[in-house]
Amino acid sequence: MTPDLARAFESARRNRMWFNDHVTELEVYKRYRGKYVASAAGELFVADTPEEIHRLLREKYPDEVAHVRYIQRERLSRSYANTISQIERR
Repeated sequence: MTPDLARAFESARRNRMWFNDHVTELEVYKRYRGKYVASAAGELFVADTPEEIHRLLREKYPDEVAHVRYIQRERLSRSYANTISQIERR
């Protein structure tokens, strides 16, 4: 792995971890439904479009590999089909 690629992976990992560590206290899933959110360098960004979030990130942190998510407008239920099949095999 090249040094530049290693830095990019580390930046992505750090920003994903920061998001995961702060998602609850920042009430991301309550406050930003229907928005794009991103974490970079210990900061949360919020935008209405992917183009806007990209612009915000590039203006402030052009070298960071941000963690970006779209927060669905409505809370969706999730099913984990392979979990059931794994339980049935026991």
